[in-house]
Amino acid sequence: MQCVEIKAILKTPIILGGGYLTLDALLASLIFEKCGDVEVAHTTVPIKQTNGLFHASAALLEPISRSSVSFVASLRAEHDLNPDLLKKRAGALKKVKRLRRSDFGNVLNTYGSLHAAHISWFAEGDKDEISQLLQDVKFIGKRRASGFGEIETWVIEDSDINGVVGPFDEPLRPVPVEMFTGDQSSLKVDAAWKPAYWNPENRAICYAPELIS
Repeated sequence: MQCVEIKAILKTPIILGGGYLTLDALLASLIFEKCGDVEVAHTTVPIKQTNGLFHASAALLEPISRSSVSFVASLRAEHDLNPDLLKKRAGALKKVKRLRRSDFGNVLNTYGSLHAAHISWFAEGDKDEISQLLQDVKFIGKRRASGFGEIETWVIEDSDINGVVGPFDEPLRPVPVEMFTGDQSSLKVDAAWKPAYWNPENRAICYAPELIS
């Protein structure tokens, strides 16, 4: 295991859409795409971990400029609406055809778009395995199919930062207060700190960097 800095040189603006986008989460998603097994994806990430905490930073980005972009999307019966709540008139339920878009309205989604030269992470892990997982990734972030987050190239270099605590003792990712060894005056938030990041049981009061928005 060695400390590395990973940079994604960006060709287009990127939409992060909230959250910290830690490197371990990004790599786990790539492993899951190949094997389809969540447990394998979380346990084979080539990054050092201590008591469940991956030595991998959140995404770091210095925006040159910020803007917003909106997209119109159709509601989907299977995911967005409960047909039992739709009525034609008082006392009569509307029959909803699940595959017909004309039965549903559209929704407008607006995202924050960030213009930057690159997005980067620090980590302590297997440099070659990390490089292999990332080499074919051409887009990251949200709205990739719309052209956002296109990557020109990946650059992986040696570093002396382990992905948990930065050069000024600042947190580089969410770290539970009892595990943090850096500056105790840093920002504290309620955040997920280990996989699965969607599981409320993996949340705690953490020292963490400010979210990029």
